[in-house]
Amino acid sequence: MKLHSNRNSLRVFLAVELSLDLCRKVSEFQQQLQNFLPHVNWVRPESIHLTLKFLGNVDASMVDQVLTALEPIGKSQPPFTLEIQGLGVFPHVRRPRILWIGCTGDIPALLNLVSGVEGALDPLDFPSEEKPYVPHLTLARIKHDNSQVGKVLTHSGLLEQPQNLGILPVARITLFRSNVTTIGVEYIPLWAVPLNEAVSNFSS
Repeated sequence: MKLHSNRNSLRVFLAVELSLDLCRKVSEFQQQLQNFLPHVNWVRPESIHLTLKFLGNVDASMVDQVLTALEPIGKSQPPFTLEIQGLGVFPHVRRPRILWIGCTGDIPALLNLVSGVEGALDPLDFPSEEKPYVPHLTLARIKHDNSQVGKVLTHSGLLEQPQNLGILPVARITLFRSNVTTIGVEYIPLWAVPLNEAVSNFSS
């Protein structure tokens, strides 16, 4: 795999992509939430994903090493499914900064995958995550009036409702590059490691 970049470093992360159908459902759900929360910064539906590990700024020459390190995981772990449901916030509802929807379903398989990714990347000196992994899809970022947004979420009862959006198949690990544009940040897939299948590349 060859990367076409004029920069020596790439800002990258590992994640699970959403299907087109799930992306559409997320978009519709965001539109519903706008009736309650009109002044938050909504993430574009096409940019939403389930992050497995954020790698940060990585030298372009190391990206192939990450691919090689993850190939054994793709050959050893079968695909599984998650259900996308349940609103939550970070860090707490009193002054929320992130609004997200969570995951249920085969969480043990997901945690096993995340643990495998951590272990595979440890020899490449990527630091392990200090906080426990909380699977979620970020729906919005709250930059202003945090306490007011928290009150709306509390009084509306939205955080107590199941809000089931459907199934997320976890069939491959994708490495994304973050690219800052005039309209915001876009995420460009560089390659994917399908679970229990051969490696597929997005570039040549």
